[in-house]
Amino acid sequence: MSTDQKRLLMFGGPLALLVLVVLGGMLWANRLQSEAERLAETGKGTIQLLTRLRTAVQDADATQIAACYDEQYASPADGPWVEQLRYDSDGVQVYDLVPDGALPFGKAEVAAQMSGYLGTVASLSLNKFKLDLVEEITGDDAAVIRSFMWLRGTRNSGEIFESQALFRMWIHRSGGEWNIRRQELIDGHTITGDRRSFTDITAAAGIRMETKLNPVWSQEGWIPERFGLVKFATGGISTADYDDDGWYDLFIINGPEFHLYRNNGDGTFADVTAQAGLPTDKASTSAGMFADFDGDGDKDLFISHMTQSSLMYRNNGDGTFTDVSEVADLGHHFVAGATVADYDNDGRLDLYLGRYLDPRVDLPNTLMYTRNGQGNTLLRNLGDFRFEDVTEQAGVRDGGLTLGMAWADYDGDGYQDLYLANDFGRNTLFRNRGDGTFADVSHESGTLDIAYGMSTSFADVDNDGDLDLYVSNVRSASRWYGQAATLLQYLVTSIKQGTIVEDFGLYSEMFSVLGLNWADIGNKVTRGNALFINDGEGYFTDISQQAGADPFGWYWGSTFLDYDNDGHQDIYAANGWITAKSHDDL
Repeated sequence: MSTDQKRLLMFGGPLALLVLVVLGGMLWANRLQSEAERLAETGKGTIQLLTRLRTAVQDADATQIAACYDEQYASPADGPWVEQLRYDSDGVQVYDLVPDGALPFGKAEVAAQMSGYLGTVASLSLNKFKLDLVEEITGDDAAVIRSFMWLRGTRNSGEIFESQALFRMWIHRSGGEWNIRRQELIDGHTITGDRRSFTDITAAAGIRMETKLNPVWSQEGWIPERFGLVKFATGGISTADYDDDGWYDLFIINGPEFHLYRNNGDGTFADVTAQAGLPTDKASTSAGMFADFDGDGDKDLFISHMTQSSLMYRNNGDGTFTDVSEVADLGHHFVAGATVADYDNDGRLDLYLGRYLDPRVDLPNTLMYTRNGQGNTLLRNLGDFRFEDVTEQAGVRDGGLTLGMAWADYDGDGYQDLYLANDFGRNTLFRNRGDGTFADVSHESGTLDIAYGMSTSFADVDNDGDLDLYVSNVRSASRWYGQAATLLQYLVTSIKQGTIVEDFGLYSEMFSVLGLNWADIGNKVTRGNALFINDGEGYFTDISQQAGADPFGWYWGSTFLDYDNDGHQDIYAANGWITAKSHDDL
């Protein structure tokens, strides 16, 4: 072999391999892009189909309803839906929607079924048909999707009703228009009632407050140039019997100030903020929490802050408070909320602060897996309102944009564990080792939720003696589009833009936490609220969909309570996102 041949073999081989790798990567990236475009085209066509169906239902137009179904529509085992009573109490009935037998249905039969159902309806106040997921694209003009129907209104009998149903649909495109070729009912229910169970008594109770934006975000030096959405994050409520008179009082955070409302015991409240020695002009506070931090038997007040250090007020035991913030020296800006527990079992209540990002200079570094938060803080209570920052040694800094936090001894070892609901990223379960440190067990415990977490709560949902977990998230009708937004595409984009070196640490963590599921993260985002059932051995099972605990909406907060006193924990979840453009945006 000549010298030139040896050189060609030495340098040409690796070069050829590199060319093959680059070409393979380009083909792979192009394939991902092609699949994403195909999904987008199918999804947009499906949304147009469901919009036609929604309009036809709103108009109760049988001809237009039938026009949404393909001429070759055939469902071999469908049958008319009937409402099967599951629950009846206090004037409220819950029915499961089930097929009555299994009959072959054609276009005329399914259209007649929809028309017959609408024939019982006097008026509709809510009418939504949403694309939930594109399950499979079976051809250029065919796909299998999941869709969601949500109707609310009044029946001819005068009953108020709400129906929700999840369908699997086989859709087909002909002549540029998508139609339904086959469908099956996956799950559905109807709720009816003869009256409203709750009455709004806000004004009669003496609570008069208009929610306002935080004025600090409009001031020089604090304008959120990078993440303006934070301007709309205003408000919060906590309850406690701060004066030990046997009645729960209210503490309400507003943008420009906060208010303490004392319960008069007769169904009314009085604003006693100034009378209690609290300031009436503290803007930019984010959450309030009552707890006995000094162990004297009454409840002190902690208030988290976004643009200043957090605040601490000592309860004097006579209905007034003294500001001890300087002594407590809580520090840290951008605190979105806090939670309290005696994590080290020394008899004193410790503080955990959930922190967001600095909206003046930062954006979430990915929509799927944000880890560029300010870093949370664990403050160990030393007594006399003095606290020590033990975040690093405890291992609970986290890096998400934390909005919800909850302490609970989920594994029954006598130590309080900690769950974090993180916005724009993955949630975290920290197991308390009992030696002052914590282990991140999110993945192995089955609680790794990646769906824009807002709040979280523990309770024994199934009454088996251990604590289960609920997380409020976002469930959007745009979830289907996230199916294409895999982290593989994020990785490709990082390579194309030359940011892979600075992003490598983030991708490395994703892989270490998510394992082989890391590429499918887009399918998990905006999937909705999550209900995790504890098996008593340290592992949780996600039963959100089976339990019907993942409704559409943007859920800012949630909590457990047994509202009907039947011995089972119910869930209340606060939902809302208003664009002033359409009530149909989620």
